[in-house]
Amino acid sequence: MILKHSARYTGRAAGRSRTAQGAAVLVTLLMLVAAGCATSTPTPTPTRAPLARASTPANAELAIVTTPAAARVIVDGRMAGVSPLTLTLPAGEHTIALSADGYAPLTETLVLAPGQEGSYSPALVALPLILGPAAATPATPGLTQPAPTATLTAASPSPVASPSASPSASPPLGTATPSPSASAPPLTWTPTPAATGTPATPPVAFWVTEISIPTYPYTPFLRSTVDAGLGDYPLLVLDRAAYEASHGQPAPVNYTLLVLENRYLRLTILPELGGRIYECIFKPTGHNEFYRNPVIKPTKWGPPSPPYPAGANWWLAAGGLEWGFPVEEHGYAWGVEWGYDHAVLPDGSVQVTLFTGDFRRPYAVVEIILPPDAAYFAVRPTIVNPRGAAFRFKWWANAMLAPGAANAPSAELHFIFPVSAVTVHSSGDPTLPGPGQAMSWPIHNGRDLSWLGEWTRWLGFFARPAAAGDFMAVYDRAVAEGMARIYPSNVAAGAKGFAVGWRDPLDWNQWTDDGSGYVELHGGLAATFDDWITLPAGGQVSWSEAWYPVAGIRDVTYAGPAGAVSLARGDVRSATGSGPGLEVGVFPTHAVRGQLKLTIAGLAPIGRSVDISPAKPFRETIPYTATVPGQGEVTLALVNAQGHVVLEYRGQVVLR
Repeated sequence: MILKHSARYTGRAAGRSRTAQGAAVLVTLLMLVAAGCATSTPTPTPTRAPLARASTPANAELAIVTTPAAARVIVDGRMAGVSPLTLTLPAGEHTIALSADGYAPLTETLVLAPGQEGSYSPALVALPLILGPAAATPATPGLTQPAPTATLTAASPSPVASPSASPSASPPLGTATPSPSASAPPLTWTPTPAATGTPATPPVAFWVTEISIPTYPYTPFLRSTVDAGLGDYPLLVLDRAAYEASHGQPAPVNYTLLVLENRYLRLTILPELGGRIYECIFKPTGHNEFYRNPVIKPTKWGPPSPPYPAGANWWLAAGGLEWGFPVEEHGYAWGVEWGYDHAVLPDGSVQVTLFTGDFRRPYAVVEIILPPDAAYFAVRPTIVNPRGAAFRFKWWANAMLAPGAANAPSAELHFIFPVSAVTVHSSGDPTLPGPGQAMSWPIHNGRDLSWLGEWTRWLGFFARPAAAGDFMAVYDRAVAEGMARIYPSNVAAGAKGFAVGWRDPLDWNQWTDDGSGYVELHGGLAATFDDWITLPAGGQVSWSEAWYPVAGIRDVTYAGPAGAVSLARGDVRSATGSGPGLEVGVFPTHAVRGQLKLTIAGLAPIGRSVDISPAKPFRETIPYTATVPGQGEVTLALVNAQGHVVLEYRGQVVLR
C-alpha cells in the first residue's frame, strides 16, 4: 500500500494477521435499478463486504482507525461508514476522505497492492470554534458537517466549475426535425476534447452559495426529544401553542445552497433543511418543476401524535424533493441539517452525498448524481443500521411538484400511476372510499381521478397492492411540463399521490402566504404508511432511482430510464379538412439521432428519421385509415445510429 501524501499506515503480506483491533464493518444489501434482482425485505449479509464496485482480479484489505474515533469515511466518493472499520477493496488507487465534527477534513490517496492487508491510522487536526450563526464551509472540496451551534473556521471553496448559462439564455423548447444523415452519440457520455488552445468547460458544474428565504421565527419554539419506540431516535418537536401566541412574522434568513448544473438541468440543494433537492430547473423552458414555497412556514402536518411524541406533527412545506425518515408523514429528518460531500465521477458526472449526522445510530445517506449532457438525475438512498439489534423504520421520499412557471398546478394536471386500483390514505371527499379502503383507478364511479380538475377536496392514495410498472409521473397538459420517477418497484414498493383538492381545496394559508400550491409524489420502501421495514443488526439497504422533467409532448403514457412516451388521440389537419390520428410524443433524456419505428394496429409499419433531445422532443400525429380499430396494440422503438434500441414501448392503446 502506497500513501501518496503521507505515511501513516502499516502493511502486511496476504495471509498474515490484521493490525486493526475492534474494527466495525458495515454490511451491504445493494438494490440497484439495473440489477432488478433484490427483494423488498432486507436480509443479513456476511460480516465483511466490499464497497460496491466492479470486480477485479485481486483485492486488498484496509483497516481504518482514526483519531478521534467515529470519523466518517468516504472511499472513492461513496460513503463507507465510520471508523474504526475494515474494508475489502480492489487493488489499486483509492481516495479516502475523512471528517469528524470539530476537526479539519482530510482527503488522501492510497495505493493498495494485490493481496495486501494494511492499516491506515491518521490523526485529524482539531479546528478552533467560532460561535456564531454561519454555516461551516470547507476550505477544499470535501465533507461538510452539520454545525447548528458553531462555525468551523475555513476559507470559502472554489467551485468545481463556473456556472453555465442561466435559464433565460437557454434555447426554447423546439420541435424535432428529421436528420437521417447525422450519427448519434453513444448512450454513455464520452468527453469531447476542446480545440487546441481553447479551455475545456466541464459539462457538470458544482458550487456552493447562499439563498435568502423569508422564514417565520419558529426555531425558538423547538426542543429536542427522543422517540422511545424507535430506540430513542432523536427528533425536534414544536411548542405550537407558544409559537402561535408569539404572532411572529417572516424575516429573511440565509441558507447554504448547493448547485449542480449541466446542459439541461440546474439542481439546487438545501442541506440545512433536510438535504432536500430544492429546485429542478429544466433549462430549455427555464421552469422549476418542483414547488418552491416563497416562505418557510410551519404547518400542522407531520407525524401524528400519538403514536409519535407530542409536538412531532409539524412540517415545513418548503418544496422540492425531501427525504422522509424514519417514520411516515415526512418523518423526522426533513427539517434538520444534513452533512454533505461532493465528488466528480470518472464519466464526468458530479455526485453530491448527503447524510444525517450521527453514525452511531441508524442513519440515512442520499447520493444525488447529475450526469453530463442528460436531462435526468439519479438518487441513491442508503439506510444503515449500525446497532447490534434490529431497527424498524419507514422511508418516504416526497416530491412537491408544480410544473411550469406558475408555481401551482392547473386543473389539467394528470397523475400517471400504472395500476388499476389504489388504497385511500385519507380524503376530505365523502363520496370516496375511506382510509385503508380500495378504490378503482383511474376511474371511480364515473370520475377520472387521475385529473386534478376532477377532485373536490384533498386526497392521498397508494398504488394497490403495491407499486408497479417501475415508474410514476405527473404531467400538466396546460403547460406541457411534468416530472417522472423511475424506480425498482420490486424494492421500493411504495408509490403515493396527494393533492390538496381542486373545487374545495385546503386553505393555502396553512402552508404559504401567496396562494401558491403543489401536488405530491411519494416513493417509499414499504407499500403504505402503515407498513414498516426492519433492518437486521448491522444491516443496510440501498437502491437507485432516476427523476427527470418531461416537456413538449402531449402527456405521459410510459416512462423509462431513457425517456418518456406519449400516445394520445389527436386530429390531423390538412388543406382538405381534418381526421383522426394518434399523436405520438417521445421525450428522450439524452440527445438521440436515429430512427423511430412505430406499429399501430390497422396500419403498415411507420418509420421516421429523428434528431431529438430533451430540448427538442419528437411530436407528430399519425393519420388513421379506416382499418384502425377503436383499441389496439401500439409498439414504439427509438433506435440510435449504431442500431441500439434506446427506448421502447408495447401496449394496448385506445385509438378512437
